[in-house]
Amino acid sequence: MATRDRNEFLESDEQTLTVPKSCLPHFPERTAIIDALRGSRTKDLCVEKAAFLSWVDFTLEHADEIWETEVTEDGTLFHYITFFSSGNEAPAFSVEVFGTEETLWVNNFGLILCEADLVTLRLGRLVYSRALEWQRETLVRKLNDRALTNYDQGHLEKARELIDVAIRYSGQSSAYLFNNRGLICWKMGKIDEAKQDFLESIRLDNNNGDPYFNIGLIYFDEANYTLALHYLRKAVEIDPNDSQFLTELGHLYLEMDREEEAMALFRQAFQSDPDDAQVDFHLGHYFLYKKRDPKHAVKYYEKGLKKDPEDQFALADLAVAHWIRGNRRKASIIYKILQRRGQLMPYTMSRLVYLNAQMGNYENALKFYRKALSQPELFEPEWLHYNAAVVYAKTGMSKQALDILVLAVKEGGEAVVQKAMTETALQGLTTTPSFRKLMKIAARRRNR
Repeated sequence: MATRDRNEFLESDEQTLTVPKSCLPHFPERTAIIDALRGSRTKDLCVEKAAFLSWVDFTLEHADEIWETEVTEDGTLFHYITFFSSGNEAPAFSVEVFGTEETLWVNNFGLILCEADLVTLRLGRLVYSRALEWQRETLVRKLNDRALTNYDQGHLEKARELIDVAIRYSGQSSAYLFNNRGLICWKMGKIDEAKQDFLESIRLDNNNGDPYFNIGLIYFDEANYTLALHYLRKAVEIDPNDSQFLTELGHLYLEMDREEEAMALFRQAFQSDPDDAQVDFHLGHYFLYKKRDPKHAVKYYEKGLKKDPEDQFALADLAVAHWIRGNRRKASIIYKILQRRGQLMPYTMSRLVYLNAQMGNYENALKFYRKALSQPELFEPEWLHYNAAVVYAKTGMSKQALDILVLAVKEGGEAVVQKAMTETALQGLTTTPSFRKLMKIAARRRNR
């Protein structure tokens, strides 16, 4: 087809192009072909040139090398080459292509059995090499893997440095790298940069649900439910069987008081991956904090912890749920388990501040509060500060309590003020002029 189009183009009255003479050697004879292909199946092999037409399209799509051989005023002569072995040597198959600004067509094709003929074709400018591309891609993937290892270990600056180098080497195949750099930036607290990287990843590959999911979670954290819904829905649309996508979209629906749609998504997530404990944990969180139903929360947390017994978040919330239900013994057992953990997450520290405050272990509560403050990122800082303020108030340190309550109100606004008004330990503070100033801070925050 390509050869016929070429002939028709060259024979048209308007054609004034001068096509360079073919650089390919004469098509070899049958005995030479069979001798060169000895390692292949040669029985009943048709070795007429026309029999190799089917090789043309394959070589154009899967070339091992592309060489720019000759440049004229009218166009450029290229040679697409595929090799029969991994040594990148003869025998090989070559398709000769002539191209102009408007079009490309096949000028000739043939088998290259002689190494000297192959050397002649490779005297021009190397445009593409599969071997070099493989080396480059291997390097990029190693850099990406090292970046993710440093990310997991908390070495975020090193992770960012490595992923930046990987992106520079990657050319146009870097959609997954931008997604990974977005994760690193997100963890570093560089939210705007993270958003830009996730959007660039989507631009390069809009069929991958991960960057949609990640930027959706950022908007979810920011309580921008409109954009969160847009991106999380898109992630589920791309991969409707991903239980994590389904679960987080369900979580968003719960926050938007769309319980029926949320439960449908959770059921779908269960069917997709019955072993995914996060579905149970999200339901436990929903019943504990949204529905104020610790009994059902305990049920789902315990179900999920059978699947993933190491999850700190779930253990901490299960302890809280048991404490609220009045099961002090179980709450204390879980608390001791968490205390023995070597590295506590910010979420866990925040919950342990609350638990110790409730159990009357005020010294331990403040110890975990100070430890949480040393972390690069606080979890729910308004309630972390609020619980610490309650502890200070209960231990008679009213000034410290008020100072910390200011931090809580600045983070959480009117919700913190309303809760403080009902907290017995803070009653002595809520009638002071300083607390009335806090109420004004909350009002200004709400107006903004």
